[in-house]
Amino acid sequence: MYTSEEPWNSTELDGLNGSEANFSQGRRSHDMEEDGNQHPFLTDAWLVPLFFSLIMLVGLVGNSLVIYVISKHRQMRTATNFYIANLAATDIIFLVCCVPFTATLYPLPEWIFGNFMCKFVAFLQQVTVQATCITLTAMSGDRCYVTVYPLKSLRHRTPKVAMIVSICIWIGSFILSTPILMYQRIEEGYWYGPRQYCQERFPSKTHERAFILYQFIAAYLLPVLTISFCYSLMVKRVGQPTVEPVDNNYQVNLLSERTISIRSKVSKMVVVIVLLFAICWGPIQIFILFQSFYPSYEPNYTTYKIKTWANCMSYANSSVNPIIYGFMGASFQKSFRKTFPFLFRHKVRDSSMASRTANAEIKFVANYFQTERF
Repeated sequence: MYTSEEPWNSTELDGLNGSEANFSQGRRSHDMEEDGNQHPFLTDAWLVPLFFSLIMLVGLVGNSLVIYVISKHRQMRTATNFYIANLAATDIIFLVCCVPFTATLYPLPEWIFGNFMCKFVAFLQQVTVQATCITLTAMSGDRCYVTVYPLKSLRHRTPKVAMIVSICIWIGSFILSTPILMYQRIEEGYWYGPRQYCQERFPSKTHERAFILYQFIAAYLLPVLTISFCYSLMVKRVGQPTVEPVDNNYQVNLLSERTISIRSKVSKMVVVIVLLFAICWGPIQIFILFQSFYPSYEPNYTTYKIKTWANCMSYANSSVNPIIYGFMGASFQKSFRKTFPFLFRHKVRDSSMASRTANAEIKFVANYFQTERF
């Protein structure tokens, strides 16, 4: 969500306290003697852009690898992985088109990119956040469907359906984000001289609260509630065999357990991705609600630091998903190793030995059952 109150806002910086406040006040008086329009340069002016640069580096490399691996290996083109690729695409667009512009808000005293970019960046940020929410909801619904209706899902869960759903997600996200274009604009202000700020401007406080509540419901609360409902259905289903064994057939029973195990691992990965989204985006969503609806809210340096931390948390979400795939997605691990064998030579050698050992154990079990049968 593109926040309406910029980090350099004078109302927040006028309430500075602590060591940085003393430094900035001293710096302010010294600078005003030399140049009356020189603004104070706080620690976050370089620290936050540095953190954003790290997020961009990790996020762009990780999400690009995810898309590359899915497109390169045919066995990776599953319905779930199409949603994961769509999620990676939203993260890349967000990192490229939004994060650099937000990073400039901290070292610079005003918005320097003009009115068009003010609207475009805010709109695109809202679109990508909305698309992320709906994609996570679709992934959770997909996992719920395959868990509750395993046989029906074989007919309907196809990569083509996932691609169509992904296209609809983007169309819906563009439509739901259009109100941003009406309210985001360049506003004149004053902080150590006349400044231009890119922020939301509403006709009234009622309009502002209605719009913030709409954003909170559409881009956070409704998706989280829908996802929670999906997983509550899944919890009831987990543990029940997908294929009922007939006459205690060993192979059918083993296949049923294996299917449940694989689907359980994929579902756990999706749960972790959804939880990370809720945790990373929750603080900024709650802070903006508090800022708009709490009658006694007064901006100061403490609220500024909280808001900066909450923004960093939300932006970090775009770089953590590929790490989750690497640690929890067995198919992603195998595909990464195939794509970049020079990085996994030792591990590939170990896994091949483990595979040979497993095959030997399977042959031993098969021979054992044959001897027992005769």
